[in-house]
Amino acid sequence: MKRGRPASNEPAWECHIHLRLRDGQDADLIAFLQHIPPRRRASAVKSALRSGGMQQPATGSNSQDDELNEAILDFLK
Repeated sequence: MKRGRPASNEPAWECHIHLRLRDGQDADLIAFLQHIPPRRRASAVKSALRSGGMQQPATGSNSQDDELNEAILDFLK
């Protein structure tokens, strides 16, 4: 009897991530990951990302930031 899920024919994209978590500032993440069996952590991280942690990185300039920078430069003149 075979175990696990059946092999997929779809191509896979692999992304290996190494996290260094600090006891104080990352206690919530450490607690989250400690309660998940090691071979289930990737699935848990994917679920966490899908439920709200996937904001697109900022690209280009932000007009509000540009206006603020101009105001500061004008103030300093």
